[in-house]
Amino acid sequence: MDKLNLDGKVMKKMGGNVSKASFASILMLDGEGTITSGGETVAFRKGDSFFLPADSGDYIVEGSCDALITTIREKAAPVRIGIDIGVNEARIGLVDIHQKLLACEIIRTGADRPAEEVIREIGQRTLALLETHGIPVDQCVCAGISVPGTVDQRKGVVCYSNNIRWKQVEVAKQISEYLPLPIHVANDADCAALGEATAGAGREYQDVVMLTLGVGVGGGVILDGEICAGRNIGGNELGHMVIVEDGETCTCGRHGCLEAYVSVRALVRDTERVTGQEMTPEEIFAQAEAGNAELKELIRKYTGRLGTGLVNVVNIFRPQLVLLGGELSAQMEPLLPSLQSMLKEGCFGGADSEYPDIKIAALGNDAGVIGAASLT
Repeated sequence: MDKLNLDGKVMKKMGGNVSKASFASILMLDGEGTITSGGETVAFRKGDSFFLPADSGDYIVEGSCDALITTIREKAAPVRIGIDIGVNEARIGLVDIHQKLLACEIIRTGADRPAEEVIREIGQRTLALLETHGIPVDQCVCAGISVPGTVDQRKGVVCYSNNIRWKQVEVAKQISEYLPLPIHVANDADCAALGEATAGAGREYQDVVMLTLGVGVGGGVILDGEICAGRNIGGNELGHMVIVEDGETCTCGRHGCLEAYVSVRALVRDTERVTGQEMTPEEIFAQAEAGNAELKELIRKYTGRLGTGLVNVVNIFRPQLVLLGGELSAQMEPLLPSLQSMLKEGCFGGADSEYPDIKIAALGNDAGVIGAASLT
């Protein structure tokens, strides 16, 4: 319902249109003038009412009056909420039906913050984001939450996450106190892979495996266009396949995991051992490219460890495409030829077998948000 006010001086005429989707009912609260619709002009005064049927087209109200106009508004396009919880930050996004990110907000998380505190802030900030963009909660069809670690998707519970130190956290139950919507919870790498498969570098593929190379190493598997997360407790922990027996200690407490060799933490650790300096990944790769012999050798070993992990993944899932995402993906382009060669040589069947393409993920930090919003 809208209120119309014409003062007969500055504002003395107003036009509108009645589409196929609605009618218009106009009640004259005060004043007098004329209303024109369908080629017919009729005078009105206080207390008169007019009914304009659906698809009656343009109309014009002239004079000095106060009126109430009632219509059926066209239903706004549905919006999905995607929430990607990481080690250092959480990203809250609003996603439309075309998988386009409409708005995004970032908050700090950190393993030092209790899960309940983080979830409370996420709920409050999500409501504030919706209000800022004029989107009512009932326009949202669901909220999806991406979390590192193992997840019970049926119950919406994070069973265990070593990187953010969550254990048996009822994420869906807690967030529903703020968002009265269907809530879906899944592993972060699965969500990132789903985001890339639906809106990013994997759009043209049905079977995609994605490794996220960040503070930890995650693995997302999409088969026949859907997340393959296993029975009950979801999350393909590809970063915790053992590639070196009795190797480096991993954050999970085991030894020799892929994460212990190809994560950001591992790369920074190994660089400090070699050079005695703490360097960022960008600095490490830049100096290696500039000719630093020690760092070139370090990157060669890093590539070998990553290649071993990829060969294992491909031998198990036989995807059409392997994607590399996460913080380190920005540095991966020069490594792709070597990794592709390792797949040719290391995958079962060798050169006589089919092996997947390897690409860099396209959506960056938005992949997890878009993927979470796509959960059903």
